[in-house]
Amino acid sequence: MGNSCASCTDFSFSKTASGSVLDRVISQASNEDDCLLYKLADYKKGGELINVYNNGGQDEAERFIVEKLPGLMYNNGKGQVINRNDYLRWKFQNRKHVAVNVEERPGPHDPLTRWVDHVACWQMQYRGSLGESLLHVLIICDTVIHTRLSRLLLKHYPMLSQDVVEGEEYLGASALHLSIAYNNNDLIQDLVDAGANICQRAIGSFFLPRDQQNKEINNKHTDYEGLAYLGELPLAWAACCGNQTVYNLLIDAGANPDAQDSFGNMILHMVVVCDKLSMFGYALKHPKVPASNGIMNVAGLTPLTLSCKLARTSVFREMLELSAREFWRYSNITCSAYPLSALDTLLPDGRTNWNSVLFIILDGTKEEHLDMLDGGIIQKLLEEKWKTFARKQFMKRLVILSIHLIMLSISIYLRPVDQDKPLLGEAEDWQDVARYCFEGGTVVGVLSYLIVQQGGEILNQGLVGFLKQTFKEPAKLIFLISNLLILACIPPRMMGDKQTEEAILVFAVPGSWFLLMFFAGAIRLTGPFVTMVYLMITGDMLTFFVIYSVILSGFTQSFFFLYKGSPDVSTSLYKSYPSTWMALFQITMGDYNYADLSYTVYPALSKTVFTVFMVLVPILLLNMLIAMMGNTYAHVIEQSERNG
Repeated sequence: MGNSCASCTDFSFSKTASGSVLDRVISQASNEDDCLLYKLADYKKGGELINVYNNGGQDEAERFIVEKLPGLMYNNGKGQVINRNDYLRWKFQNRKHVAVNVEERPGPHDPLTRWVDHVACWQMQYRGSLGESLLHVLIICDTVIHTRLSRLLLKHYPMLSQDVVEGEEYLGASALHLSIAYNNNDLIQDLVDAGANICQRAIGSFFLPRDQQNKEINNKHTDYEGLAYLGELPLAWAACCGNQTVYNLLIDAGANPDAQDSFGNMILHMVVVCDKLSMFGYALKHPKVPASNGIMNVAGLTPLTLSCKLARTSVFREMLELSAREFWRYSNITCSAYPLSALDTLLPDGRTNWNSVLFIILDGTKEEHLDMLDGGIIQKLLEEKWKTFARKQFMKRLVILSIHLIMLSISIYLRPVDQDKPLLGEAEDWQDVARYCFEGGTVVGVLSYLIVQQGGEILNQGLVGFLKQTFKEPAKLIFLISNLLILACIPPRMMGDKQTEEAILVFAVPGSWFLLMFFAGAIRLTGPFVTMVYLMITGDMLTFFVIYSVILSGFTQSFFFLYKGSPDVSTSLYKSYPSTWMALFQITMGDYNYADLSYTVYPALSKTVFTVFMVLVPILLLNMLIAMMGNTYAHVIEQSERNG
């Protein structure tokens, strides 16, 4: 009776085409497994208990359960509270010597870090290698015989309903969780009647979102995607499996639909994660205990904004309609009002709502986000915001920018042609007077932009929100930097350092004009092309230059050594490594003299290397870049046409 488990098993959860979230749990035990539990019932659907039932029927199996199994349970099936020592004895029962490292930190999902003494029925020393009990194994095997045996166990030992899997990977999974996964409604009723804990949480690493399974849990930053992330609580599992019968049963037993898991997700959040449209309306309008809408999770997302983040279009539209307040209806015409608390970018106190529906949809990259903009309340909200506020501000800032660019341009054009003439001093002619006026106007414009406009945005949004929004708009970021560079020209001007001033000005002037790209992006005629430019620079060209730099660096060394020792190398671009790199860049653009290769130390070898370079870079890589840009162009045009 004291044999222990020597091998590990593995659960494998899979979704089925019928829509069941967890259809089957498969565990394979080793043939050399000497675990007493697996001799009674194993994952190959065999074992002594199964043989007794097959040979002697239900009466013989019931006699076996009553006579043979009490010694394997605490207090002959009445259960007792287990502590850390019980867990550690099970965990290390196969080791003769256990080395303890006091400096070693436990893993991110170690059960001991979250241990709370709790009631158990099946003794830990007779648990399986995952920490499961006999009842868990029978449920996992999921046949008619195993279900009948499970019900017999619960009939004589109802405390078995309290047992949970104690191992790290599947920690907290109870018989109730597993029965819900297999849609075993009859067994679920028996478990509830036996006193199963309807608030038990399945918190093992396997039940976490996929991006949280191998690291410290960060419940604010996750995509919530995971094959077995179902909300920890049995009620959430029932909702994610779409089982309304079990949902009602658990509600009648006292389950709370507003109870939140470790990520702050309640029932409505979880049906969004699992894309269960039918269960959302059912839980929200449940006749006995309806779920509360608008509760935020740890990441600050309501079920509505979570549906936007995860691009659940059908759930999103259903939630919008369910949240609307209808005033009157005439035939097929309806007058309804929609709450703006989660939709709009502004909170009632004027602060920016970064988790609003509008922000999430507009920042989204999936096709489904475009579908959310197609018609309906979101498109209407955008149109109203544009008409009442954005259009006026748009035109106002465009006029201010135009004045700023005119003053900056005139200041540049009126700079003296004579390089020796100082930029400060007494005005000698009308051009100097005009230049001083326009330079002063430019500086005043820059200061007003930085202090009044940008300062106001910082006060309104907060520094973190301001930086977040600025880095999402490259045109505005470049314009902000250019304004700072214009102010940086003042100290060199005061010190008479004309060279430094002009070096700064060379970068500041183009950056000031780049803000026009922001305004061009808001116009239907040019907007798609501005989007293409951004996507091509950050996507296609970035990918191209990574590969191009690798190839160019390799060939730069080859050409540098091929030209080394050539009589005319000192007057060519191949005299140093950096200049050779620039020479190959010019060759890529088509600027080269093939005859120069005959004057190298190894003419034939030089021409061979040159041929290989031309095939790899101008012919292959440049045409690949063109093809990539063509795909980006087609994608952006398609999206712009879909979005009207």
